[in-house]
Amino acid sequence: MPIWVFMVRYDGEMACSTHFTEKGAILAAIEDVMQYLGIEDDEDAKNVYNQRCGIEEDAGVEPPEWNPEKLRIMSVGELYGVFGEWSEKTWDDFIYECEIIKTKVAA
Repeated sequence: MPIWVFMVRYDGEMACSTHFTEKGAILAAIEDVMQYLGIEDDEDAKNVYNQRCGIEEDAGVEPPEWNPEKLRIMSVGELYGVFGEWSEKTWDDFIYECEIIKTKVAA
């Protein structure tokens, strides 16, 4: 039976969660990235998305979706796009990394 594992490493500590659905794993990953980036509302999302290394890039660019209620109704493909956009904002911080892996339950 396939399962999806969300794995995260933060400041040397590792954690993971297992999910029966791919969508559940992606939603967990996006939620974790949002928490790490400190995104709780539209203003936070715009500030984080439009800055790199503390320098504002383009304030007119709308960030990807961040609202958990809106994320829940998105397709898996759309969620991977959102996850990719937001997780890219963590790349400058070498203390955080995460990924989603498909595996099987072994007997």
